[in-house]
Amino acid sequence: NTLKYTINFDIKSPINMLKSNINYEENELKTYMIDQTSKYIEDSKKEKVKDPIVYIYNTHQLESYQKKENSDYQITPNVMMVSYILRDNLMNKNIDTLVETGNITDLLNSNGWDYSYSYLASRYFIKDTLNKYHNIKLIIDIHRDSIGRKYSTVTINNKRYAKILFVLGLKNKNYEKNLEVMNRLNDIANKKYPNLSRGIIKKEGKKVNGIYNQDLNNNIILIEIGGIENSMDEVMNTSIALGEIIKEYLEG
Repeated sequence: NTLKYTINFDIKSPINMLKSNINYEENELKTYMIDQTSKYIEDSKKEKVKDPIVYIYNTHQLESYQKKENSDYQITPNVMMVSYILRDNLMNKNIDTLVETGNITDLLNSNGWDYSYSYLASRYFIKDTLNKYHNIKLIIDIHRDSIGRKYSTVTINNKRYAKILFVLGLKNKNYEKNLEVMNRLNDIANKKYPNLSRGIIKKEGKKVNGIYNQDLNNNIILIEIGGIENSMDEVMNTSIALGEIIKEYLEG
């Protein structure tokens, strides 16, 4: 199914490349481009989800996996592709899932914001989605870490996986609620796929965002899937595993 998705851009973008002093409430959009669809990747499934339970988005839509590890696909896969693959796995389990297709770069550019304002841009997409849909139980921001293969890959039952990492912002005053969600998902991951998860990292300080929009909803989580050197096969295996993990979480 990977070949159904077409990627047009490539960029390396670690999670810490952002400003930590952005005032989320005072920055207003000059141009509201929520309906501007991203052209970075074409979704092979055009049907609309009427009542999603899971919402997946990518604050850094262009985070990609190294091309040399994915030469067989003749593309440079990025995290938007991972979102669609995870969506497909969840939909196959009868979990209605929505992937954000709005163009975050266009939103940044139209308002004169640089890359460090990415979380402010994705914030508007999250708010718009939560206003439209009221039964969403899990909101996932998917990223790719910048670590090497040695730390981002694990073999489980003779199959290679891209490891996952949960990221929690401690500047969110209600972070303990988001932590509960991450703890549950992490526990399920450890039970079903030992060593797939690198655990939960808690972020605060001057050089990090520290919120990651998790203040908007107790069920917003951020997951790093693999590192820059992971192959798409490894990422796909992890997406299948995450589908099982999320299914058990939602049924719990």
